[in-house]
Amino acid sequence: MTDAQPEDITRRVGEVVVSASDRFTAQCYRLYDAPPFGAFVRSNAVASSSDDEGRAASIYGVVYQVISQPLDPTRPIAPRGEDEGSEEDVYRSNPQLERLLCTRFDVLIVGHTDGSSTNQFLPAQPARIHAFVHRCTSDEVAQFTCSIGFLDLLVHSNPGGRAVTDEVIGACLRQASVHQQQPGRFLVTAGKALAVQLAGDLPRLNSILKRLSP
Repeated sequence: MTDAQPEDITRRVGEVVVSASDRFTAQCYRLYDAPPFGAFVRSNAVASSSDDEGRAASIYGVVYQVISQPLDPTRPIAPRGEDEGSEEDVYRSNPQLERLLCTRFDVLIVGHTDGSSTNQFLPAQPARIHAFVHRCTSDEVAQFTCSIGFLDLLVHSNPGGRAVTDEVIGACLRQASVHQQQPGRFLVTAGKALAVQLAGDLPRLNSILKRLSP
């Protein structure tokens, strides 16, 4: 019998394949195994200088899009289930699909650690290509969201349009509240912070607040 894997490995869901200052894209190790929309994830940062090489640095982000697609974009997907009884039968009859398709997820960066402190602003350097991406543990989510300054980055982002951004804000706050000792109070605090940031846009504020119900 093999030893149980460390939690850091069991929560590893993929690797960074595209990296930018404010976001990154990760590819899953298994098809359809992406973290859910609005989930908090963690990856590794590029050291900003030679002095930082030995310091542990992590980037925290929120999943804002999940895409399953062909590994080779020049080979479009064709229907295969006309004579199959279920979707599962399609995959059983075509085992090669697991090797021809992939799932990727896009992440908005909402903060980072520099080895000693947690900061809710963009890191000096982006995530490393091939850096491992992990689902954040309950403790990590609770610790990171004890301050809600990260909302500023989300409110002013626009990765897939305003409607998608607002859905991301609602989803990540609902998920974060589950990891708080007082979920209701956390959502009220978040709602008040949003009210300050969106005081001049009441329709948008009301739209987001409607999404905060667990």
